Amino acid sequence: MRLAPYFAYGSNMASSQMAERCPGAVCLGAARLPGHRLAFDAWSNRRGGLVADVLPDPGSDVWGVLWEVTGEHAEALDRYEGVARGQYRRATVRVEAVAGGEVEAFAYVICDPGEDGPTTDAYRDILLEGAREHGLPDEWVQAIESVPTLPPRPSPPAPPTLTG
Repeated sequence: MRLAPYFAYGSNMASSQMAERCPGAVCLGAARLPGHRLAFDAWSNRRGGLVADVLPDPGSDVWGVLWEVTGEHAEALDRYEGVARGQYRRATVRVEAVAGGEVEAFAYVICDPGEDGPTTDAYRDILLEGAREHGLPDEWVQAIESVPTLPPRPSPPAPPTLTG
C-alpha cells in the first residue's frame, strides 16, 4: 500500500531538514491547505521556542511542500515530531497541489495547542528557507517574515580568566 504524501508547513519544508530526517524523500512541489491558518502554539525544548501548527480557519490558507515519503520516513518523522510523547499527531488533510489537483496527504498537528505566540529567529529562518527554496507565493513568504520572534537572547558573559 502506497503512503499518502506528507504536507510540510514548518521546518520540514526545507530540503536541508528533510535530507537529515528522511534521506531519499522526494519533493513533489508546493501545495496549499485551504481553511487553515499557521500558528505557533506549542513549546519545543529542541527549538527553544514555539513551533508551527495548523489550525482550522475558514478564511485562511497555509502554504507548504508535499513530500513523497516511505513508511520508514514516516516512522522517522513520527519520532522527530514527538508523536509517541503526544507533541504532534498525524492528521489527514486535503491540499491543492500547485502541480495540479487535490491531494490527500498527512500533516503533523499539535495535540494540545496552547496560546499562539512568537517563535525564534532561527526557527522562522528555517521556514523562510523552505518557503523560498520551493517557490511559495511572495505573500506567504512575507507572512512568514512578519511572524513575531522572541528577542535575541543575550550572550552569556565570558568566563573569568585565571591569572597567575
